[in-house]
This record gives sequence, structure tokens and C-alpha cells, in this order.
Amino acid sequence: MLRIIRRLSGLKADNKGVAAVEFALWTTAFFFSVMVAIDFGTFFLERGKLNGAVGAAAVSGFNTADNVNFGSMPGYVRSLTGEPATAVTISCNGTANSCTNLNRTCACLKSNGTYVSASCGNTCTGTGVTAGSTAGYYMTINATNPFTPMILPNSALADTVLSQQATVRLQ
Repeated sequence: MLRIIRRLSGLKADNKGVAAVEFALWTTAFFFSVMVAIDFGTFFLERGKLNGAVGAAAVSGFNTADNVNFGSMPGYVRSLTGEPATAVTISCNGTANSCTNLNRTCACLKSNGTYVSASCGNTCTGTGVTAGSTAGYYMTINATNPFTPMILPNSALADTVLSQQATVRLQ
């Protein structure tokens, strides 16, 4: 029994292995710091990918303004993001799933994001409308994609659902 007590009291003064313990603690702290940085980096990369996909779809719509393939736009955005879970809605002049290439009705875009009906080509007038702008046919692409961080809790990243939107004038 006395031997055990001597060994235990000897351990109290022993400093062998301190470097190994410190190394293990610092390595763990470094690992978690890197994982947090990777979470933030992944968040910004995914948001940028979604933004690029929505922007590319908007440019594609603008380039084919007279004959836009509205049915393939959501698949185009999903394909560019690489995320099949991406939810995409296409709306024209503020009304979802109402886009058409024939018999388009024009509107004026207001500063708060709403629309006011107007005749195509007429100058927009009224409250909240950009002075001197011309009525047109506007397509809005809105895409959302869930984001799940690896280490951080969802509350640490303000938008755990990534969302991007682009509006282009087709006519």
C-alpha cells in the first residue's frame, strides 16, 4: 500500500507527457476552429452557386426574350446548383406560374417590388414607380435551397435557407 501512495505522490511532481497533452488540446482546438471556418466557407460558396444559377437563368431568359422556355427554367437552375432540393419559382409581373410568350400584359415595376398594370411601351407614372421608366413584361426567378452546417448550430448562420432572386425585363 505504501508503494502505491509513493507512486501517486511521485506522479504529482512528474511533468513527463505534458507536451503530449498540450499538443492534443491545441490540436482539438485547431480542428474545431478549422471546421467552423469550413462551415462559413461552405455557406458562402453555396450561396454564390445559387446566385450564379439564378443569374444565368435570368440572362438566358433575357437572351431569348421573345420565346422563353419557362418550363425548363427551374430544371436549369437546379442543374447549375447541383442541388435537386432547390425550390425554384418563376413569376411574371408578380404572378407565379403565369408566364407566357403570347399575349403578354405589361406592367410597371414599383420600388417596393410590386407591379402596376400598364399598357406596353407607355411611360410609367404614379407613386413608387421610377420616373421615366417604360412599362414592360418582367420575369422573376426565385430560388431557395436548404443549408445544413457541419459544426455550427443553425442559429449561428442567419439564413439556413439560402435564397436568391433575379428580375429581368423581357418586353
